[in-house]
Amino acid sequence: MPVVPKIVLSTFGSLGDLHPFMALALALKARGADVVLVSHPDYRDKVEAAGIAFSACGPSMDTYRENLGKDPAEIIRHFSQDHGFMLKHLVAPYIEQGLSELRPLVSGADLVVSSSYAYTAHLAALLENCPFATVALQPAVMLSIYDPPKLKAAPLMLSPRTELGRQYNRAIFWLGEKKLWGSLAPIRAIYTKYGVDMDVNLGGVHSDRLTLGLYSPLMGDVAPDFPPHSEIVGFPFYDSEDGRRSELPPQLEAFLSAGEAPLVFSLGSTAVYDGESYYRDAAKAARALRQRAVLLVGAQSPLLNDDFGPDILCVPYAPHSLLMPRAKVNIHHGGIGSSAQALRAGRPQIITPVFGDQFDNARRIERLGAGLDITFDKWTKASAIRLLDRLLTEPSFAQKATEAATVVAKEDGAVRAAERILASVRVPA
Repeated sequence: MPVVPKIVLSTFGSLGDLHPFMALALALKARGADVVLVSHPDYRDKVEAAGIAFSACGPSMDTYRENLGKDPAEIIRHFSQDHGFMLKHLVAPYIEQGLSELRPLVSGADLVVSSSYAYTAHLAALLENCPFATVALQPAVMLSIYDPPKLKAAPLMLSPRTELGRQYNRAIFWLGEKKLWGSLAPIRAIYTKYGVDMDVNLGGVHSDRLTLGLYSPLMGDVAPDFPPHSEIVGFPFYDSEDGRRSELPPQLEAFLSAGEAPLVFSLGSTAVYDGESYYRDAAKAARALRQRAVLLVGAQSPLLNDDFGPDILCVPYAPHSLLMPRAKVNIHHGGIGSSAQALRAGRPQIITPVFGDQFDNARRIERLGAGLDITFDKWTKASAIRLLDRLLTEPSFAQKATEAATVVAKEDGAVRAAERILASVRVPA
C-alpha cells in the first residue's frame, strides 16, 4: 500500500498570500498528499469550505487591532511607511505562541512549505528536524543583485549590465540589512533562544532544499544568486470569496451586461481599508472620461451607501478571474495576486502600489508594456485621467497585454509546484 506524504503549508498575510497556497494545497491533495494549510484563524471557514484541512496559527485581525490599539486603516498606513513595523509589531510578538501551536503538527510531517515571512514555520521545521522548502510568491523577495526589486526608498540599479553595478546593488542590500537590524533583533532573539542560527534577510527565509517561485517567468527568471534548487513555476490561480464556487454578484453581472466594458478599480484585501479618497478620485476620473466603472471597495466601505449614478457601481468584492477579463482597463494596487489575475485577463493595467513588493510588481508589468504605474500617494483625479487616457488611446498597451495573457494562460504554477514538491519528498516505507 503506497505511503501518503504529509505536507504542512504555512502562509500569513492578505488574500494575495493565502490564495496561492490554497491553489497549491488543492493540487497536492489531488495528487494524493495529506495536506494541512496553516494560517491566520480568520481564514478557517474559507479554507475548510474549499475542502482543505486547516490549522490556525498566529494572530487574527481582531488581535492586531486590540494589541496595537489601531484600526485596519492605521495599521496599513504604518506598514506602508515602515517595513520594520511589520517585523516588530505584526510578526515577532506572535512567533513563540505560534511555535507551540505548530510544532506538534510539523513533528509528523514529511515536508514543511512556507512563504517567505512565515518565520514560525521555518523555526518549527528546524526544531523538529523536518525538511523545509520555500515558496516565493513574488520576485521581490529573492533580492537578486542581477534583477533587484524596485523598492519604495532603495536606490537600486534595476538593470545592472556590469559587475560594478551588481556589486553596487549588493552594497545597497547590505545597507538595508543594517537599517532593519533593530527590527529583526526580536526575531533573531527568538531563534537564539531555541539554539538556532538565524539565516534570514530582508526577503525573509529561504531554503537550500527547494525554492519555488510561484510567479510567471514574465515577471523574472532564475538568477545566478538564487538559492540552490530554485525554479520559477508560473502563477497559481485560486479566486473565491468564501472557498466555494466563484460567481459574480447578480447586481454586478447585470451592470456588466447592460453596457460597454467598464474600468475596474481594486485595492485588494488589505489596502482597501484606507481607500476611500482613492475610489472617489477614481469615480471622478471615470466620469470625466465618460467611462463606466466598477469599484471594488471592501465590505466595510462607506462608499457602498453612496449613489454614484447609473454608470458607476460599487460592490464589496468580486472574483478577479471573472471580472477582470470583462474590463476595459484594470486599475489595481499591484499585489501579486491581483497582478497575476490582471495579466491573465489580457487588459491594459494601471498599478497604484502602496507598500512592499507592489512597487516591484508594478515595475515589471510596466516593463512588459502591459500597463503604467503611479504610486498610491500620487493618485488624484488629474493623474488618473492622464494615465487612463494613454491606455485608452494608445493601442500598444492592449497589444502587449494580450501577448502577456497568452503566456500566462498556459501556466499552472500550482500543478508544477505540487509535482516538484512531491518529487522532493522522501517518505519512509
